Amino acid sequence: MGGSASKVSDQMSDFAGKWNSRDVKGSQTELFWSLVSNDEEDFETKFKENQLDYVFTSDKIVLNLLLGDPGKRYNTFQLWRDAVNGNTALPILDVSVPGNGRYIVMMPLGEPGVHLGEGHTSKCSHLIVIKASREGNVTFNDMLPTTRGETNDFELRLSLMDRAFGLLTGNAPVSECGDMVKAKATSLGVEHAVGIRQLLVTMIDNLPDKGGRPGFILRNGENVDVASYGTPATSEVSKMIESVFTNASLKVHKLIQSPEINSVMISHIHGFLLTEVPECMKETYVDCSEILKVKREHETSLQPQPEPEPELDGSEEEDNCDELVRANTVSVGSS
Repeated sequence: MGGSASKVSDQMSDFAGKWNSRDVKGSQTELFWSLVSNDEEDFETKFKENQLDYVFTSDKIVLNLLLGDPGKRYNTFQLWRDAVNGNTALPILDVSVPGNGRYIVMMPLGEPGVHLGEGHTSKCSHLIVIKASREGNVTFNDMLPTTRGETNDFELRLSLMDRAFGLLTGNAPVSECGDMVKAKATSLGVEHAVGIRQLLVTMIDNLPDKGGRPGFILRNGENVDVASYGTPATSEVSKMIESVFTNASLKVHKLIQSPEINSVMISHIHGFLLTEVPECMKETYVDCSEILKVKREHETSLQPQPEPEPELDGSEEEDNCDELVRANTVSVGSS
């Protein structure tokens, strides 16, 4: 996926060079918290001023807000805004980790599994995991340079993806899936003892305006959208979900898209249950295990570069000796 391990390393080194060549220095976390709002806002000015166009080059990126439903207009940060404001439509797992913050694993809106290709039978297994609070570390994209703390956060999110798939394959009760999931069940009249697979079917059935923006399309192996036509469709969704999440031959695959392809500027790991990643995805998705391996092997060389230290003349250095204090060069926004 995305080529050999050496190719992934080369790609990440190239992104590191572009990221570090920007005039704006500091970690992804520092920049994200200082730039990104929880509320609707255009992002074009901040995007250009902070030279994020050096690394995010996809023409699919939407920076200015697109008109949608009242109070919900869409651009590259809609996924973040929905998550941090508790508006995730299809949550599977909600976890709060002391010192790290909140994380949500969800089935995405739009067309889950679309990149698996026409006729693929595992599209209902498509999950994503995202940071969902203004705490701890956060990244725009995990192929960009990360601090050790950001890499640890990446590894944590990978483990949460595995945990979510475990809940679905075991059909764990809603009560084990976190506060947001329990609240969603309550709002739909579903008891917390009900299995998470049944709640997922109910959440899909109750999605408003599946034909709107971003909408929701779930295609089966015959390429038919089984999510949009009332009770018979609900039965088909249920059969599809049961078939995939009870198939012990399928394994969890965790992937991301790199910055020149990605249109969403908040890190979101994709998870699927597959026998193998289809050929049609191998040029546009990268295996997260390869990314993590490269990061752990090259943590120093792939770190974001700090601002250079101001030069001190000899007398000032002599006067202050070991009491010199390193200046913080990036202003971090607060929640």
